[in-house]
Amino acid sequence: MYKTRIAYFGTRGQELTSCHLDMFVKHAANIVGFVEAPPGSMSTTHKVKDPYDGIDVVASRMKLPLYCPKTPRDPAFLKAIKDLKPDVIIVNCYQFYLTKDLLSVPPLGAINFHASFLPRHAGMHPIFWAIWYGDKETGMVVHFMDQGLDTGDVIYETRVPILAGDTVNSLYHRIFETSRPLVKRLLDDLDARSLPRKPQDQAKYFYNYEIEDKDYELDFRQPAEVLIGRVAMAPGKFYLVLNGERFFVTKCSVIEEHRHTRRYLVRTPFAVNNKLVFATPRGFLQIESVTREDREIDPISLLKI
Repeated sequence: MYKTRIAYFGTRGQELTSCHLDMFVKHAANIVGFVEAPPGSMSTTHKVKDPYDGIDVVASRMKLPLYCPKTPRDPAFLKAIKDLKPDVIIVNCYQFYLTKDLLSVPPLGAINFHASFLPRHAGMHPIFWAIWYGDKETGMVVHFMDQGLDTGDVIYETRVPILAGDTVNSLYHRIFETSRPLVKRLLDDLDARSLPRKPQDQAKYFYNYEIEDKDYELDFRQPAEVLIGRVAMAPGKFYLVLNGERFFVTKCSVIEEHRHTRRYLVRTPFAVNNKLVFATPRGFLQIESVTREDREIDPISLLKI
């Protein structure tokens, strides 16, 4: 068994928590206690049934304490963590801000697993935003936590390509697979007290907030390839607006531009070979299928609106 005493923070039902916890347990990590967020407090775009045992199940099986404070600022909770005497806090999908008092408890600090590059996509829903912005690659970043939001020094990172047609779930799965070997490496380096660390370039820091309804409106000032990635990520969720009405796009494609002049109006569709098309800064976006009020309609009919 490893010597470094770990307090493990996560959320039940979230694969980011449980798949890595599974690796910590398999490698005989010296976990001394668990902390989970209250049920229902987690906001996530990764919506699949968790195939691993939840943090609550693992805590019960290992006969270790499991704390579920309404806020990490609770003085009684802080005392409980101090009583565990952890050397380090490991955080995997715990959506509460860790205070300075809590971060100062373990002598080795707190370490977070963040499913996207830093400082490129700090904050919430990083995989959704990586696809939304049209990034070509992403990965898992393991980093020290400080009083900023995902601003601490980087320990390790992995890289995976973002593929055409990726959903949040498919991309998370590839990231998880590449990051699983990092657990043993982390445990080895913790016991050896030899963790690498690289400061983030704060000039490139970009924080993502909670997703709003407006973020699902297709912005035709973006390249067609980016818009296709958004629709493929969540078919039927992204929409276009014509004459004040919303139409939800389930499929679209890039077609070759058929004219040499580019005197088009943004958000104004036109017909190409009897197909509905929008001009974007790079490529024509052809709308293949669209719904309104959960009923499929012919995209070309939107020209009459």
